[in-house]
Amino acid sequence: MRLRIVKLRFVDQWFFIKKALPEKISKWMLFFSTLSMVLVVYDFGFHQEPSWQSFVNGAYGFVFLVFTILFLVRLAFHLPPKVSWGLFLTEALILALLILATDLHYFHQKQLILQEGWPGFFYSRYFIHALLISIFIIELSRSSLFLLRIRFNPSLLYLGSFFFLIIFGTGLLLLPRATYQGISFVDALFTSASAVCVTGLIVVDTATYFTPLGQGIILFLIQLGGLGVMIFTSFFGFFFQGSHSFQNQIFLKDFINEERLGKIFKTLLKILGFTFGLELAGAFLIYHSFPNGLHTGLEKVWYSAFHSVSAFCNAGFSVFTDGMFDAGMGARYNFNMHLVIAWLIVLGGIGFPVVINFYTFVKYFSINTWNQLTRREKFHHIPRVINANTRIVLATTFFLVAGGTLGFWIFERNGVLSGLGWYGQLVTSFFGAVTPRTAGFNTIDMTAIAVPTILFYLFLMWVGASPSSTGGGVKTSTFAVALLNISSIARGRNRLEVFGREITNDSTNRAFGIIIMSVIVIGNCIFWLSYTNPELPLKAMVFESFSAFSTVGLSLGITSQFNDAGKLILTATMFVGRIGTLTILVAFFRRLSSWHYRYPSEQIYIN
Repeated sequence: MRLRIVKLRFVDQWFFIKKALPEKISKWMLFFSTLSMVLVVYDFGFHQEPSWQSFVNGAYGFVFLVFTILFLVRLAFHLPPKVSWGLFLTEALILALLILATDLHYFHQKQLILQEGWPGFFYSRYFIHALLISIFIIELSRSSLFLLRIRFNPSLLYLGSFFFLIIFGTGLLLLPRATYQGISFVDALFTSASAVCVTGLIVVDTATYFTPLGQGIILFLIQLGGLGVMIFTSFFGFFFQGSHSFQNQIFLKDFINEERLGKIFKTLLKILGFTFGLELAGAFLIYHSFPNGLHTGLEKVWYSAFHSVSAFCNAGFSVFTDGMFDAGMGARYNFNMHLVIAWLIVLGGIGFPVVINFYTFVKYFSINTWNQLTRREKFHHIPRVINANTRIVLATTFFLVAGGTLGFWIFERNGVLSGLGWYGQLVTSFFGAVTPRTAGFNTIDMTAIAVPTILFYLFLMWVGASPSSTGGGVKTSTFAVALLNISSIARGRNRLEVFGREITNDSTNRAFGIIIMSVIVIGNCIFWLSYTNPELPLKAMVFESFSAFSTVGLSLGITSQFNDAGKLILTATMFVGRIGTLTILVAFFRRLSSWHYRYPSEQIYIN
């Protein structure tokens, strides 16, 4: 009897240990992965003495040994059918790489390698850094899902993720190996904020001031800032966690505008697939648009990849000193490359809800057509898949791009367009209509454009891209709803209707709220810039303020002339413009519960 009690107690203790062990292992994995990232940053960011280099090599071996043990234990608790085979095989592959790395870097011998002359890649810093960074991303993503269990304001978490990324990017840009001659804290903060907020305003030349490592950090910040930190961490967290709770899905549905909770993970996958697929296709087309013999193979690959990601994310950063206006790098008259970049800007700024909506429509249409061709069904009703939001966004985008192209040609046909052929004028006008809508690339000399073009640019910058996209501005749907509401009031109608649908009062109120807040933020930016930098021309500062708020990146050439106070003002304006004015207000003021009373209504005289 006594032996049976001892056995039951042992089984009971083992049950609780087995239940708590995976969570404890996850905490240890996050702790050691964070330490390993500090080690990686020190290794590639600082110039090291030989003695410190030997210490770093030994630390790598110890870290790999710890990771191998923790992965082995955790993998034992994640055997199928507890998790999917895809997740199990992925973790098994990581474990195999960890065992290989431990054998090479801890035991310093080829215990598990049977062949002599094994590829030196596994000894290189590229393999070490890639493996440790991958593990850190996985563990950080796993841990991010635990944040979603806390009663936390989603808007505040969204704001905090961008703020943290900006500070993290500032630290990376301050690394000695990131620049050739060092950089001040304010300039590093400005550059990091401009990259994370996908703006493109620069105070130092990206091409000559930053090393390839520094340019890579900027590209990394652009990619994360364009898609949003929460999208990356949520996707990898869902995948490597093996499951996602109902609370996680409720928390994330507003980030990606997905109403169906069961489709959260698939929607994240579509967003990432669409993004990386277009960036890869854009890089391929840009690569083949360069003249033969102008750049080496690796240079062309880097230039193509950088500008493709920067264009799709509507960032406007370039590794050419004069951007797309740089003749020496083969960009000024490369109209084919201009077209590729322009379409990447449009597709990146159209909004992920529109892309997913079209994907659903094409899916329904293809299945219906196939069924009719194979005579499986004589008729199949296609539901109304293209919603009112998609129609409004596409219609507004079309009129802005078409009207912008025509307006640019009218205002500049005797100016910056003179001397170009009809094809060059057409492409440059199209590019000139697209780039102010939060992209920031320039194929012309911005200081030479006419005053009407500047005013036209201010309007296009203010409207910006579409909701849930990589662009900024007040957004196309906001502008469209405001115009439609004005038209509805003028016609004496008491509700707003478009495309056979009634627009809710909440959407209308939000549209006018965003417009009013944008005017307040831009006005404050202009006021404080003129107060702190009175020696600079007011016209250029107004242009700079619109560009910063709408995360455009175009400038009349005065960005680097601002003092530190002016740079910090522009940094704050870029941050507010990227996050959104209403999002910031909601982040600090929780939404009140529904009111169960109403005061007597009273008419207010407006005009």
